[in-house]
Amino acid sequence: MSFGPPPSVYTESTLAAESRKKRRRLFALGATTTALAMLFAGIWVLSYDGTDTASGQSPAAASQGPDDIRETIERRPTTPEGVSAVARRAEGIKAGQNIETTGTWATAKTFAKTLGNAITGYKISTDREAWKLGFPGSVCAATPHVTVDGRTAVAFSVEPTRNDPNGVAMSGPCDGIAMFDIDTGKRLWHVKLPEKRLVPARITMTRGRVVAAWEDGSAAYAMTDGKLLWSHTAGSVCGDSGYAGGRALVRLVKCGDAANRRFRVEGTDPKTGKPLWTYEVAPGIQDVRLISSSPVVIAVAAGDLSITDLISLSDQGRFRASISVPNRNYVTKCGDGIDVTGPVETCDAVVVGERQLYISTQARDVSTVSAHGQVPNEIVAFDLATGKSVRKYDAKIGRPMYPVRMSGDKLIAARQSFAAATPSAAVSIDPTSGKETLLLLFGTVGLPPFDSLDVRYEHGRIFFAATSLTGPVSKDDEGESLWLADGFETGG
Repeated sequence: MSFGPPPSVYTESTLAAESRKKRRRLFALGATTTALAMLFAGIWVLSYDGTDTASGQSPAAASQGPDDIRETIERRPTTPEGVSAVARRAEGIKAGQNIETTGTWATAKTFAKTLGNAITGYKISTDREAWKLGFPGSVCAATPHVTVDGRTAVAFSVEPTRNDPNGVAMSGPCDGIAMFDIDTGKRLWHVKLPEKRLVPARITMTRGRVVAAWEDGSAAYAMTDGKLLWSHTAGSVCGDSGYAGGRALVRLVKCGDAANRRFRVEGTDPKTGKPLWTYEVAPGIQDVRLISSSPVVIAVAAGDLSITDLISLSDQGRFRASISVPNRNYVTKCGDGIDVTGPVETCDAVVVGERQLYISTQARDVSTVSAHGQVPNEIVAFDLATGKSVRKYDAKIGRPMYPVRMSGDKLIAARQSFAAATPSAAVSIDPTSGKETLLLLFGTVGLPPFDSLDVRYEHGRIFFAATSLTGPVSKDDEGESLWLADGFETGG
């Protein structure tokens, strides 16, 4: 089944976009031009933030070095009208085949996406393949973190992929770690994890360190050469479950069996692996996820099979506040049900700032709310110190909105349109004033809901990508390509 967006006035081919750039004309299609100009002008006037400096650049914080985790700051482009930057589809997926597409990254020049046992880099704006990096088995885990100079890491199966009797590809244990350069596709180093008894590995990065965790143990490697710096092995009762990276390093430790499970969260010294502080999670919690390492925010499943609450901690691991986020009301993307062997640095739909976190409410029926003039959902800001909601940002009628990431002290959000006549948008929101600045307008009719995709906003571009692909039900349906990713950039 194909989920690719059909052509529209907001979704152009790369070649068409390049041609229009040369002629300095965008969306100039006869009589349609006037209508589009009026639409864009109206939205631009309502959304224009004259205080921002127009720039296509996304500078990293001045204090960051090459080994730091990237924290780029986005600027308002000169024009918001978007054109296609990347458009990718997957070919040759067999009936009954499930392919992992874990890993989505972008730099100023390159978009990179995992598909099975390979990662491919595409030159942005031309959509041409720039490089391809293969692995013996599937790429089974990836970190969204990227260093200031454009490196990231993945976990993969060291054993070659084999086919079962039905011809479906099967990979071995997730027991290898590799670091690569996103712009060149060069594998900088790779290592094999010290234990074979593995569930899918989890991987993260903090300054100068790549940290992997498996069923009960963990290990940290130097970003420069993959040298082992420290490791943990499972104790008789407790073992490492995973880490959250970024500015700091936080560890999740799981103790006991399924009938009597306990968790604790530890601030961890990246140089030694030793705990800096410990927070004991209350008894009865069924699952824990790590959302942010600084400020520290965790998600817990309290008496339920899914995440029910978010908890903020101080930099010393002391309890600050609890926020109730039942999945019937909020979108967290923490995963469905208890998954104590899956990734723990997750909840992609929860964005954490210095003082507040942002989470969207579940979308209401778009057709119903449009008919009644109601907004389909909201983004709610919660105070990390008190746990109280402090502000609500309404979506536009018929266009649900989801938080993507922080850009300095601003929140970047994506607004999805399901109508060809209305563009989707990326906006920057000032949490203090609630003022929106329009960043991009683009067409996404036919794409799945944004809250089910990998979403990246980097260097003035927005990207949407599948998190996995499922082949056709029968061999009779083989041959149709499957949607993998789309990216959009300003045409100016």
